[in-house]
Amino acid sequence: MNEHELRAVADVGEGFSSTAKDYDRGVRFNIAGGQRLVMSLPDGDHRRVLDVGCGTGLASLAMMARFHPDHVTGVDTSRGMLDEFAAKLHQSDAQVEVELKQADVLHMGIAPGTYDAVVSTMAFHWFPDKAGATRAMGDALRPGGVLGVLCSGRHAEHEFREVLARVDHPGVAVWDAVFDAVQRDIPEMEEYVRGAGLEPLDIWMERRIRRVPPAEYLERMRVVTRHLFQAQFNDDEIADLHARTAAEMHAAAGADGFEYTFTKLYAIARKPA
Repeated sequence: MNEHELRAVADVGEGFSSTAKDYDRGVRFNIAGGQRLVMSLPDGDHRRVLDVGCGTGLASLAMMARFHPDHVTGVDTSRGMLDEFAAKLHQSDAQVEVELKQADVLHMGIAPGTYDAVVSTMAFHWFPDKAGATRAMGDALRPGGVLGVLCSGRHAEHEFREVLARVDHPGVAVWDAVFDAVQRDIPEMEEYVRGAGLEPLDIWMERRIRRVPPAEYLERMRVVTRHLFQAQFNDDEIADLHARTAAEMHAAAGADGFEYTFTKLYAIARKPA
């Protein structure tokens, strides 16, 4: 990784640490998406599970509920998110060995071929090197093991980008550009998977029209995009950006709330036996 990529990884970790306690409340749709991903994995004896970009443990907990693994390793760049995951484990009665590691996907320190299943839920789009990340996750799989990825799909949230176009703030350009940087389509994901030496089992997108109160939408944005601004803007400037955006969103909202398109991209693949 070059210096710019290393800084980007650090910014993501720091940003999510600052909003970790609010994450689950702000991303309720992501929770359902993670469960959908786990339920889409093929049946198998997945005794050892690796969760990359594990966050607060949403996918890991779903894997525990479905497959009852003996061991789960959660990897994330955010110390705050790992702390939230650890707190959930402390309150649960899950009979599973869990290891939590603060690390980037390209530097996980994972022995090759040691996991039966690898999952990554709503983190993949933040990885600077997506092809390299897919190879790293594939390398961790044993022959016959499965990979499941959930990330942002193409052609989503154009309604919010239209709102941003009416906001007068230097942070708008940063916010708008990230949509093109993170969103991916089915052919791109298939290329990543095949490039990692994996066999695609199913890759698909789900497109939904959602209507939520503007405050709920902006809370989700706050908890997942803090890292975009913290290197360039101070807290007051970020607060001003959110206030200006909130005013435009309320103006754009209808009787049923703010309507927007959301697209999730799912991928299930297997490592050849």
